[in-house]
Amino acid sequence: MSLIIKEILLILAAYLLGSFSFARLFTRFYSKVNIYKAGNLTADAGNVYRNVSKAIGIVCWLIDFMRVYLIIFLTQYFFLKDNPVLLMLVGLAAVIAHYFPVMHRFLGGHSILPYIALLAYFAPVPTLIVAAVSGIIILAYKQIRFSKYLMVIMVPVVSYFYNPLKNVKVEVKYLLLASVIMGVVNFLISRRHSSEI
Repeated sequence: MSLIIKEILLILAAYLLGSFSFARLFTRFYSKVNIYKAGNLTADAGNVYRNVSKAIGIVCWLIDFMRVYLIIFLTQYFFLKDNPVLLMLVGLAAVIAHYFPVMHRFLGGHSILPYIALLAYFAPVPTLIVAAVSGIIILAYKQIRFSKYLMVIMVPVVSYFYNPLKNVKVEVKYLLLASVIMGVVNFLISRRHSSEI
């Protein structure tokens, strides 16, 4: 099998796995609530946390993070051992699926945790540094949206300065490209959410 065909199949598989909504499944199982008719009308862990159950919401957040991280890890372990750029494309497919899942009419979540999982895999220490700063900003100033933008923008910047220590698994330019893609995704999600309101 050629590398191109293998990469296409891996991207499709990652997208389909990322499209499955645990927020919707757990909400139906736990409370019989249609999550698309509650709160902000999205199958998102935050919506579950605020309108169904805090415990189930936290579980959904953890699954959203671990699903993307494990998809990347297993893809590298079994299929793409020495190709971090193609591996990042697989990870991005899983992340984008969370926001635009084909199984749920492209109505996905808002949480940034799937994207943080991708960052944590490829640039763990820079991600941890920026996440710590973002957490402090949230606790001190309640600026959740600003903290999200900080995660998207600053991880590539911190990685640029941290990269000489060889702990970033992909070239910084690809992290920057991922942040641009995530910026577009955030814009589309904001437009979709405002139109729903």
